[in-house]
Amino acid sequence: MDILNIMATMAVLWLHTSEYAFQYEPNNINWYVSLIIQVLFIWAVPIFFMISGANLFNYRNRYDTVTFFKKRIVRVLVPFFIWSFVWYAWNNFVLQQENWSIKGFINGMEYDTIQPIFWFFYFLIPIYISMPFLSVLATKDNKKVVEYIIVFYAIGMGIINYGYMLLRRTPNHMVNNVPLVLSTGIGIFFVGWYLHTFKMSKKVRYWLYFGTSMSIIFMILVTIILSGIRGETAREVYSVFSIGGFFIPLGIWVWVQKRFGETWQPSPNIAKLLRSLSGVSLGVYVIHKFLIVVIEHIFSLAPSSWLHLFVLPLVVWFLSVIIILILQKIPVVKRLLP
Repeated sequence: MDILNIMATMAVLWLHTSEYAFQYEPNNINWYVSLIIQVLFIWAVPIFFMISGANLFNYRNRYDTVTFFKKRIVRVLVPFFIWSFVWYAWNNFVLQQENWSIKGFINGMEYDTIQPIFWFFYFLIPIYISMPFLSVLATKDNKKVVEYIIVFYAIGMGIINYGYMLLRRTPNHMVNNVPLVLSTGIGIFFVGWYLHTFKMSKKVRYWLYFGTSMSIIFMILVTIILSGIRGETAREVYSVFSIGGFFIPLGIWVWVQKRFGETWQPSPNIAKLLRSLSGVSLGVYVIHKFLIVVIEHIFSLAPSSWLHLFVLPLVVWFLSVIIILILQKIPVVKRLLP
């Protein structure tokens, strides 16, 4: 779990430093490079969701529901509000993008216009609210029920809704009103719990690797083709809520699970380092965009440059980790870090 957390955090940085892919420039080889990076690391946030499912669906084995909500409020809800306010102030006073007002902040919080990458929280918090009844479903005795949810999710969200998205059509009322898996995409949380709870056979792992490989090829090629037709980057092709967005994180998960599973025992120092780096993952998530903006400005770094695509994510990750580790040493401030 620590390794997956660290990998997902770094993948987020690769995504946010390769946003040149959003500027459709087919005559520039770097556009294709940035697009490939986008597709290769699209699994970042789904892995976070899967980790949440694996860790929290069995929360009843550790504490009661009241304690569960107290922990989520302290670790997620409070930091979400605080860091949204910090970003709102940054947008207003530094970037001069906002008109400072209480109403503006409330509207920004309501519609996720303060910091777009915080969509993660808007998706995660409702799942936490639903956790008391979702955790009842996620038991070994309900294996078949969970499998039904996962299959329904893969078909519904990954194919049906994805098809509507590619066709740029609004899903019909029947699709929108199917509970649990079509309207919310909650299946990815069950996937994490399932893979963490039940061992996959070698045959299943290989099928997941195959699905991951085919998904990467499919999303790259279809994005290039649709972008050429539309004259703009077809970003929805490599959505996390697509059949590719379903298979790729599964492939990553089972590979890490196999490579660093029960038989792999790191030394005490390595284990301690992994725990520390994993513990700063969400903190890195909320602050890394600050560093990207500052470094871009100081060094006049073009989004299409090789430095921006390959060096910047490593630099930002390293600096973000150091900053969060320092902030975690400050008694009051550490409570504001997710």
